[in-house]
Amino acid sequence: MVPFYGVVILSCVMSMVTLAVVVGKNTILDKGSIRWFRITFILVMAGAVCEFLGVLFNNIGRIPSWLFVSVTLLEYILSPFLTIFLAKSCGVKVSLKPVIILMVFHGAIEIAMAPFGFIFSVNSEGHFERGAYYWIYIVFCAISFLFILFVFVHLGRKVKAKNYMTLVMISLTFLSGQLASILWEHIYSGYLSICFTAILLYIFTQDILRCQLIEIIDQEKEKSAHDSLTGVANRSLYERKTGVINSNIQADAQAMHFAICECDLNNLKIINDTYGHESGDFYIKSCCKVICNFFKHSPVFRTGGDEFVIILQNEDYERYDEIKRDINEFVLAQVRKKSSILEKISFAAGFSKFNSKTDKTLGDVLNRADFEMYIHKRSIKAETL
Repeated sequence: MVPFYGVVILSCVMSMVTLAVVVGKNTILDKGSIRWFRITFILVMAGAVCEFLGVLFNNIGRIPSWLFVSVTLLEYILSPFLTIFLAKSCGVKVSLKPVIILMVFHGAIEIAMAPFGFIFSVNSEGHFERGAYYWIYIVFCAISFLFILFVFVHLGRKVKAKNYMTLVMISLTFLSGQLASILWEHIYSGYLSICFTAILLYIFTQDILRCQLIEIIDQEKEKSAHDSLTGVANRSLYERKTGVINSNIQADAQAMHFAICECDLNNLKIINDTYGHESGDFYIKSCCKVICNFFKHSPVFRTGGDEFVIILQNEDYERYDEIKRDINEFVLAQVRKKSSILEKISFAAGFSKFNSKTDKTLGDVLNRADFEMYIHKRSIKAETL
């Protein structure tokens, strides 16, 4: 048992040493987590060495009792205490003072009872024996178990549902190894499970932070792709969309079915000059809201100060003629409305469908829509005269 167990512990110790060295390299952990993980790895390594020495001394016998007791005492103190370091490493922000006080109290009890052999002792033949009050160690280990479960629940609140199973497996890894070593005296799996748990939590914590970072990046990309005033897609996103559509046209023009609507707001300069830019911004948002209501199934892009482009797709593409008629009727009604220029929603709109036989790019479709939009704008001006 000892040679094989020695290889296992040596593997665990080398793993902890390696992680303690590289924990600060190529990682997205903050400095605090790096420091706590490094301390955890070092202490786990020390505890594993103590556990192995205790097993080795027990098999050899005739080891000075003070040395045997000291090594086992350090192992017993460290084992339940390590959950605190694991919690700090994982970024648990709740107060750990009650748990720290309990574990310090446990350490004091272990030290005070060690000379009397109440919790454990080394007999005259140099072998380890559990004492009458060994249950005290079990109680504090149980508290440690409960605390690590709390840590897992706390982490579970920060992760998505798909990560819960990972947390469950890590907790079972920890608990199975600890329970086995406590219930069966000759199974030495305590620090083995702690090593595995430390490694898995290190990987898990980085994975969670990486996922959170990706979400933040995606959110920032989403914000940067949308107009800050109206909330619709901006010119940058329109240009990316144009590139995708042009690639699809080159790949299979026959499969492409879309149309373009270009809208240009009327009277914006007059409103800005007369009522101020705040009123102008309100006017832009009001017009944008109306445009979005007409195109509920298509992306709307603000490509300039008073310009909007809509790529008709899905149901909007099928309702092309109906939407075109409804917009013309709406704009005409707004022009004829007896109210101030600020209260009228006025914009010119031009439409054009993609023709797979003649159009090579989205720009070809846009040019026709742009031409029709200026015709519509002239008719609106004529209506106001």
